[in-house]
Amino acid sequence: MRKFKLILEYDGAAFCGWQTQAEGLRTTQNHLEEKLERIFKNKVHCHASGRTDSGVHALGQVAHFKVDTAMKPVVIHRALNNFLDRDLSVLKVQEVPLDFHAQMSVKNKTYRYTILNRAAPSALWRDRAYFYPHSLNLSAMRKVASHLKGTHDFKSFQSASQASRRKNTVRTIQRLTIIKEGDLIHISITADGFLYKMVRNIVGALIAVGSGKATGRKLTPKTAPSHGLCLVSVRY
Repeated sequence: MRKFKLILEYDGAAFCGWQTQAEGLRTTQNHLEEKLERIFKNKVHCHASGRTDSGVHALGQVAHFKVDTAMKPVVIHRALNNFLDRDLSVLKVQEVPLDFHAQMSVKNKTYRYTILNRAAPSALWRDRAYFYPHSLNLSAMRKVASHLKGTHDFKSFQSASQASRRKNTVRTIQRLTIIKEGDLIHISITADGFLYKMVRNIVGALIAVGSGKATGRKLTPKTAPSHGLCLVSVRY
């Protein structure tokens, strides 16, 4: 058996998240595994660095799979991109040691959330940025963001769903930036791990602060929509 690492880019708009779900639902995992089965003539299971929700995009998602094959990575790479739909692309295929794990070996991840902050919506950014037409105080948002950096208990920023709650909710945010680029506001967060919907809840809280509607997470601001979120990179 050999193990291969994939770096994936995808437009999450037409995917029902990463993880395989009920039959008939199109997910990133089942679409990728269908094409791997076509290549290797056997079922192949992929493990990702983490599950992305429906509508969430990726520039650098990482996954791995094991298979008994003599194929070179370059051949697998070419075959996958030949079979995959256009909203999922394999950027790199690399053979890795058998003890590598796409999720367990992660040191940190970077997510970016994009807000379109102007009066009119965009036809081109409709699936990639959250349209927010109201004024935002970036100075106030950055001030609150500075207090989120470091090691904290982020329990109040995880999903309210009981099924998604974790006992250990301490995480370390190593970097959190808010950058305005024309009409776009990019909120980038690098951390050693993320709770379910943690980034979207942080963004929702920052928007509430920037709009003057809240001073912190305790007022439970609205969770930011999934389509503005992108997994930028995973570091090992």
